[in-house]
Amino acid sequence: MTDLISNIVLSVVMFAATNADDLVLLTIFFSQAECKPRQVVIGQLAGIGALTAISYTASMLALAVPHAWLPLVGIVPFWLGVRWLRRSETSETPSVAMTWWAIAGITMANGGDNLGVYIPSFVIQTGTEKVITGAVFTLLTFCWCGIAWTAVRHPTWGPVVSRICRRLAPFILMGIGLWIIAHHPFFGLFSPRDGTK
Repeated sequence: MTDLISNIVLSVVMFAATNADDLVLLTIFFSQAECKPRQVVIGQLAGIGALTAISYTASMLALAVPHAWLPLVGIVPFWLGVRWLRRSETSETPSVAMTWWAIAGITMANGGDNLGVYIPSFVIQTGTEKVITGAVFTLLTFCWCGIAWTAVRHPTWGPVVSRICRRLAPFILMGIGLWIIAHHPFFGLFSPRDGTK
C-alpha cells in the first residue's frame, strides 16, 4: 500500500511540475468563441499520451532519446499564433480552427522537455508502476481541462479571462513557438542537457 501511495504521489508531482503551463494553453483554447470542448480534451489527451508513450518506449529500450529534433515542432504553435494574429486584424471576433491534432501538436511541442523528466522516472519503475503512472496522468489531464474550462466559463470572471486570453493568445503561442525553436542546437542558445544528443 505504501508503494502504491508513493507511486501516485510521485506521478501527481511529476505531472503538475511538467504541465503547469498547459493550464494557460487550455484556457486559451477554451476561450475561443467557436471552441469545441471535445476537440480540446481529445487533443490534450493525445498530446500527453504521445509524450508518455515515447517515454515508456525509450525507458523500456534503455535509449537516450535525441532531443535535437524536438525544437522543430515549435513551428506548430508559432504558425497558429501568426495565423490567429492575422485574423484578429481583419475580424472583430478572430478564431483559429483548433482541431484535436493541432492541439495535440502544441501540447507535444510545449511538453518536449517532459521527456527529460519522464524517461529517467520510467526507467526505475516496474511495469505495474508505469501503468499506474499512466492512469494518474490521464485523470490529471481531465482535471486540467476541467480547471481551464471552469476558469473561462465562470459567470463572474469568466468573460474577463476569455477577453484577456483572446487578446494575448497569438502572442503567447508565437512566444512558445520561438522559445521551443530557440532550443535547436543550430542557434546554440542553450546548452544540451544530460542524456541528450
